[in-house]
Amino acid sequence: MVATIEPRYMETGDVARALGVATETVRKWERQGIIAPPLRTTGGRRLFSIEQVEKMRAQRQTRMRQNPPRNAA
Repeated sequence: MVATIEPRYMETGDVARALGVATETVRKWERQGIIAPPLRTTGGRRLFSIEQVEKMRAQRQTRMRQNPPRNAA
């Protein structure tokens, strides 16, 4: 049996892909205080916990229900 290790943290690009948004959107949410500041590596990379990502997913789903995207013409 092979054990798999699930990541405890995700970088910005991984978070963006998981949520279906652009990486700049995740950074914007941080700047605007919509999400809590993530941990940073010594090199300055953002590290989001799985719990943070799940909170972002829930917040995004709530916003999408309240303000669904308009269909393009």
